[in-house]
Amino acid sequence: MGDRKVIVVGAGIAGLVAAFQLKKKGVDVIVLESASKVGGRMITESSNGYLIDGGAQFLSSAYKILSDLIDELGITPEYVETSRIVGIVRNAKIRKFRYDSPLSLLFSGLLTFSDWLSFCFGSFKLLKKTKGIPINNYAAWKEFDNEAAESWSDRYYGKNITEYFVEPLLEALYFQKPGETSKALPIALNAFVAHKAKTMTLAGGIGKLPELIAKGLDVRLNTSVDKISVKGDGVSIYTANQEFRAEKVILATPAPQSRKIYTSQSAIEKELLSTEFSSTVNIAFALVNKLPQELNLNDVYGVWIPRRERKIIAAFTIESAKDAGRVASGELIHVMLSGEAGEIMVAQNDESIITDVLEELEQYLPCISENVAFTRVYRWINAEPKSRVGRCEKINDYRKSINNHNKVILAGDYLGMPFTEGAAETGIWAASSVLSKA
Repeated sequence: MGDRKVIVVGAGIAGLVAAFQLKKKGVDVIVLESASKVGGRMITESSNGYLIDGGAQFLSSAYKILSDLIDELGITPEYVETSRIVGIVRNAKIRKFRYDSPLSLLFSGLLTFSDWLSFCFGSFKLLKKTKGIPINNYAAWKEFDNEAAESWSDRYYGKNITEYFVEPLLEALYFQKPGETSKALPIALNAFVAHKAKTMTLAGGIGKLPELIAKGLDVRLNTSVDKISVKGDGVSIYTANQEFRAEKVILATPAPQSRKIYTSQSAIEKELLSTEFSSTVNIAFALVNKLPQELNLNDVYGVWIPRRERKIIAAFTIESAKDAGRVASGELIHVMLSGEAGEIMVAQNDESIITDVLEELEQYLPCISENVAFTRVYRWINAEPKSRVGRCEKINDYRKSINNHNKVILAGDYLGMPFTEGAAETGIWAASSVLSKA
């Protein structure tokens, strides 16, 4: 297949991983990207000595595909662990604990002893039941994709666990309500415990990974695709200035964008391409001075705010606890809005967003408004695919439907787990499908 051409549309992590795998197998592959840089939602900006991840916030030692890529690209020394200290707000107070220590969670004041027992015992039972299921392949979790997370968690753990663990987890990481999210997602996330997963980052910023992957590829930036049409034994890809022809296309852009440009959709493709996305706004606050010692937060990486406690902020991070090298001086605070707030505020101007966020953030970081050197606002209309009940089954059905007649292969996080490793897994799968069906 070395003399055949494949075109990948989209230079996010799914498209780049797919192209990277194909090139290693000798496939002639081109990547078309509408933006001026690669990475999609994995971007990093450097400003005045502060290193800001504008979209995806962290990696995990349990991300096998991305960890292997980091090793292959020779940047393992930059793959560093964040602080293991996190916090969840209860009764307006940040309850600190180590995410890898059940006893630390017990003594945090977040849960009662009975709730803690229920959480630990229930999570252990789930680990036994889910042993061996790959955490990066969402289709593999279809057994659990039959009920909303909220009703399941209320029954399985109890309402307090739902309110002070499951709900803030889903909102802080994926901007989704537990009543609208399949229980398959939190059950899959519980499996990270079995892998003794550590929260990781790249010293050079998350965006360094897609940039390095792209270096060895033929990536055409600022090339927006207007239409993809299957014609005979190939595919035509139309841009404003050119028509490309390929035997196969891997379409690795978010579902809302893909369904606008891909005209030859099957029934199962139409279902997947109708996947809804949550929205959020990420706001970075560069601070002149470090946080006061009396706040006792300098070792805390992330703070989740449950719906019972929040107005608009789902989570915020203290970036020096993520990686001290990200902050030349002072501190860097990164705020993520809830999905509900994000859908409303994504269209507001920067000044309005910053004013509203600072008002709530002052509850936890007093006088922060007087300490801000500059801000950055990142709007994500398509932040994460919503994992409603039934998405696992649809992905599984789609994967089983692929044969040699499929000229367009879909990839991206809406076809997998709603995190970077999940998107990468869909890229691996799409590349393998192209190769095996060639």
